[in-house]
Amino acid sequence: MLTAWIEASESELTQALEQISGPVSLTPGVLPLVVLERSSPEKAEWARDLLVRAGGTVSVEEVWVTREEAGDLRPRPACPSCGSGHTQPYPHAGPASRVNMKCTDCGHLFRSQSARS
Repeated sequence: MLTAWIEASESELTQALEQISGPVSLTPGVLPLVVLERSSPEKAEWARDLLVRAGGTVSVEEVWVTREEAGDLRPRPACPSCGSGHTQPYPHAGPASRVNMKCTDCGHLFRSQSARS
Protein backbone atom coordinates (compact mmCIF):
# COMPACT_ATOMS: atom_id res chain seq x y z
CA MET A 1 0.00 0.00 0.00
CA LEU A 2 1.46 3.36 -1.05
CA THR A 3 0.79 5.88 1.74
CA ALA A 4 2.83 8.93 0.62
CA TRP A 5 5.45 10.10 -1.86
CA ILE A 6 7.96 12.88 -2.44
CA GLU A 7 6.57 15.24 -5.09
CA ALA A 8 9.96 15.63 -6.77
CA SER A 9 10.04 11.90 -7.55
CA GLU A 10 6.52 11.62 -8.98
CA SER A 11 7.69 10.55 -12.46
CA GLU A 12 9.96 7.82 -11.05
CA LEU A 13 7.16 6.61 -8.80
CA THR A 14 4.72 6.52 -11.72
CA GLN A 15 7.18 4.38 -13.69
CA ALA A 16 7.59 2.02 -10.71
CA LEU A 17 3.80 1.69 -10.33
CA GLU A 18 3.43 0.94 -14.04
CA GLN A 19 6.09 -1.76 -13.71
CA ILE A 20 4.27 -3.33 -10.76
CA SER A 21 0.57 -3.06 -11.53
CA GLY A 22 -0.04 -1.08 -14.71
CA PRO A 23 -0.89 2.55 -15.49
CA VAL A 24 -1.87 4.64 -12.46
CA SER A 25 -2.36 8.38 -12.12
CA LEU A 26 -0.98 9.88 -8.92
CA THR A 27 -3.23 12.50 -7.39
CA PRO A 28 -3.22 13.63 -3.74
CA GLY A 29 -6.76 12.27 -3.17
CA VAL A 30 -5.82 8.73 -4.23
CA LEU A 31 -3.88 7.91 -1.04
CA PRO A 32 -3.64 5.32 0.40
CA LEU A 33 -3.24 3.41 -2.86
CA VAL A 34 -3.40 -0.40 -2.81
CA VAL A 35 -0.69 -1.45 -5.25
CA LEU A 36 -0.92 -5.24 -4.86
CA GLU A 37 -4.08 -6.77 -3.42
CA ARG A 38 -2.55 -10.26 -3.07
CA SER A 39 0.92 -11.50 -3.85
CA SER A 40 3.69 -13.79 -2.74
CA PRO A 41 6.06 -12.50 -0.06
CA GLU A 42 8.85 -12.28 -2.64
CA LYS A 43 6.80 -10.14 -5.02
CA ALA A 44 5.62 -7.91 -2.16
CA GLU A 45 9.24 -7.32 -1.07
CA TRP A 46 10.26 -6.56 -4.66
CA ALA A 47 7.40 -4.07 -5.08
CA ARG A 48 8.11 -2.43 -1.71
CA ASP A 49 11.81 -2.00 -2.52
CA LEU A 50 11.00 -0.59 -5.96
CA LEU A 51 8.53 1.94 -4.58
CA VAL A 52 10.81 3.04 -1.73
CA ARG A 53 13.72 3.57 -4.18
CA ALA A 54 11.37 5.68 -6.33
CA GLY A 55 10.53 7.98 -3.39
CA GLY A 56 7.37 6.42 -1.99
CA THR A 57 6.34 5.57 1.55
CA VAL A 58 4.98 2.05 1.67
CA SER A 59 3.26 -0.16 4.22
CA VAL A 60 2.98 -3.93 3.79
CA GLU A 61 0.36 -5.98 5.60
CA GLU A 62 1.07 -9.70 5.96
CA VAL A 63 -2.00 -11.91 6.08
CA TRP A 64 -1.84 -15.69 6.35
CA VAL A 65 -4.57 -17.57 4.54
CA THR A 66 -5.35 -21.26 4.99
CA ARG A 67 -6.13 -23.56 2.07
CA GLU A 68 -9.82 -23.57 2.97
CA GLU A 69 -9.98 -19.75 2.90
CA ALA A 70 -7.92 -19.39 -0.29
CA GLY A 71 -9.86 -22.00 -2.24
CA ASP A 72 -7.29 -24.36 -3.70
CA LEU A 73 -8.08 -24.83 -7.39
CA ARG A 74 -6.30 -28.17 -7.78
CA PRO A 75 -8.56 -31.20 -7.74
CA ARG A 76 -8.27 -33.14 -4.49
CA PRO A 77 -9.83 -36.60 -4.62
CA ALA A 78 -11.27 -38.06 -1.44
CA CYS A 79 -9.27 -40.76 0.30
CA PRO A 80 -10.68 -44.22 -0.55
CA SER A 81 -9.76 -45.48 2.92
CA CYS A 82 -11.24 -42.85 5.26
CA GLY A 83 -13.15 -40.54 2.87
CA SER A 84 -11.24 -37.41 3.90
CA GLY A 85 -10.71 -34.59 1.41
CA HIS A 86 -7.32 -33.77 2.92
CA THR A 87 -5.16 -35.39 0.25
CA GLN A 88 -2.01 -34.26 -1.51
CA PRO A 89 0.18 -35.39 -4.41
CA TYR A 90 2.92 -37.79 -3.35
CA PRO A 91 5.40 -37.90 -6.30
CA HIS A 92 8.28 -39.70 -4.56
CA ALA A 93 8.12 -42.90 -6.61
CA GLY A 94 10.51 -41.76 -9.34
CA PRO A 95 10.59 -39.54 -12.41
CA ALA A 96 8.80 -41.91 -14.82
CA SER A 97 6.12 -43.17 -12.47
CA ARG A 98 2.55 -42.00 -12.08
CA VAL A 99 1.74 -39.61 -9.27
CA ASN A 100 0.34 -41.17 -6.15
CA MET A 101 -1.89 -39.36 -3.71
CA LYS A 102 -1.53 -39.45 0.06
CA CYS A 103 -4.18 -38.78 2.69
CA THR A 104 -2.88 -36.36 5.33
CA ASP A 105 -5.39 -37.68 7.88
CA CYS A 106 -4.81 -41.45 7.77
CA GLY A 107 -1.59 -41.69 5.68
CA HIS A 108 -3.11 -44.01 3.04
CA LEU A 109 -1.33 -43.97 -0.36
CA PHE A 110 -3.51 -44.40 -3.44
CA ARG A 111 -3.60 -43.66 -7.17
CA SER A 112 -6.05 -41.03 -8.26
CA GLN A 113 -8.04 -41.48 -11.47
CA SER A 114 -7.38 -37.82 -12.35
CA ALA A 115 -3.61 -38.23 -11.80
CA ARG A 116 -3.28 -40.80 -14.60
CA SER A 117 -2.23 -39.58 -18.00
